[in-house]
Amino acid sequence: MSEKSETKANESVRSNSVSKVETKSGWKNWFASTNDHREIDKKLADVTLDLIDQNGGKVAELTPEKEKKLKWKLWLTILPLVFVVNATLFIDKNAISYSSLTGVFKDMKLTKEDYNNTQTFFYVGYLVGQFPSHYLFQKFPISKYLTAATASWTLLSFCTLASKSYGGLSALRFFLGFAESGITPCLEHTITMFFTIEEQAIVNPIFWISCLGVDVPTGFIAYGLQYTSRWRPWKWYWTFVGIISAIVSTVCFLIYPDNPASSKLFSVEERVHIIERVKKSSRSSIEQKVFKKYQFFETLKDPVSWLFSLAIFFNMLENSTSYQSSIIYTSLGFNNFTTTLLMVIQKGFATVCAIAGSLLLWKFKKQSTLVAIVFTSISWLGALLAMCFPYSNKIGILAGVFLTNADGTAYIIIFSLCTTTAAGYTKKLTRTMMFMFAYSIANFISPQLWQPQYAPRYYVSWAIMLALSYTSCPVCLLIIRFILIRRNKARLQALAEEEDDDSEYGYIDVTDENGELVRQKVDASMLDLTDFENKRFIYPL
Repeated sequence: MSEKSETKANESVRSNSVSKVETKSGWKNWFASTNDHREIDKKLADVTLDLIDQNGGKVAELTPEKEKKLKWKLWLTILPLVFVVNATLFIDKNAISYSSLTGVFKDMKLTKEDYNNTQTFFYVGYLVGQFPSHYLFQKFPISKYLTAATASWTLLSFCTLASKSYGGLSALRFFLGFAESGITPCLEHTITMFFTIEEQAIVNPIFWISCLGVDVPTGFIAYGLQYTSRWRPWKWYWTFVGIISAIVSTVCFLIYPDNPASSKLFSVEERVHIIERVKKSSRSSIEQKVFKKYQFFETLKDPVSWLFSLAIFFNMLENSTSYQSSIIYTSLGFNNFTTTLLMVIQKGFATVCAIAGSLLLWKFKKQSTLVAIVFTSISWLGALLAMCFPYSNKIGILAGVFLTNADGTAYIIIFSLCTTTAAGYTKKLTRTMMFMFAYSIANFISPQLWQPQYAPRYYVSWAIMLALSYTSCPVCLLIIRFILIRRNKARLQALAEEEDDDSEYGYIDVTDENGELVRQKVDASMLDLTDFENKRFIYPL
């Protein structure tokens, strides 16, 4: 950019060609164009801007040695934090599965239909809680939101001990779903704030072991509790859940980071380097606390948003299979003790699949959708075996049920891609909310696919899994991949032909020491642009 142009860019009053248009709602148009650059108010820029402004030029260069050390610190602080919170969420969520083996059916006089309904009520609460939870963790610090949510888990877990009927348990499951509704998106957004896009592909499967593998240790706990007689085993189990939730709530209050710019876990120099690494990789914003209406509508107009929602809807129709495992195994003639151990083994297999998925994504960095399809194919085979083996072949049916657990890795990849293929913080949150709406609807339908009249073979249930979860979902992923490849091809071609290097920059409005409004030149990634606006954004595949 020439010296003359630079001087003009810093005039105290913007030129007449730059304007902000009032909408009917009274909200300002979020950006205006000047010489092909974006210009916004500072309050609408990325929350990390102040830290970079004050310290960006003062910190030492990020050498390979420092970067290696920083990566290890991220893996040893951020990943364990999100891992523990998510593990607690799924201990809480999956407690109902083990409770069916530890006396809840008898104590609360539940039928198989009642059991299915309690799972549905959980996801009704999960669905209802999506909008308020996303609104809250955009408006308020993430650590405060997580503290409140995990404290709610604690209270509801202990309240379950006093439940004596189907009605009481159903109400508690609804409120538990409501309290947990925003946790998974919140944790995913934390990962996107601290890890580069390339790292997220590997981090996410490891992070989701907290979901897939948590049933291994808790399964052994449930197994041991079945030998107790003084107090009902399920009550001991829910006491354990309540204590763990209370500890995690305290941890969230004390050390969970809101974003890289304010995290006390890192020095100022480390914070700057984290922000610069993530922005170099994603070319987009890290966090923005203002809801931007135009980004909301852009998300709705983007076909990729709807395809991700459709993909996860199909994918999650099979999710109840893991909760139904205890019923399937007991219907095959296994007692409660053996069934508990079989559930541990199936979750162990799911954990191995997550680790394998992480290794594949490390090897094939730009093939995430294809890796997801590989794992849905394994589950497709499993469902076919479970449905087609003769009922006398219990080992074959067991193997089929085990194989369907490979699909958990596909879910991990789909969720990760859903967030990393969008830019603009409001757009990311809106797409995640759409994703979680579809997730919730599928999950409160899913238990109803396993009706008692379909027992013991559940042909109808398995057929739906085959047609939708393991066939239609991969088709959606292939369409998404096709669209993103076309977008990337056009962008890369445009970048190759681009001559103006200054297009990487934009402007924000700031007030100087004299109280005058001036334009400040910043990196375009600080402007919280969407992937449609920022043509330098390259979609991960």
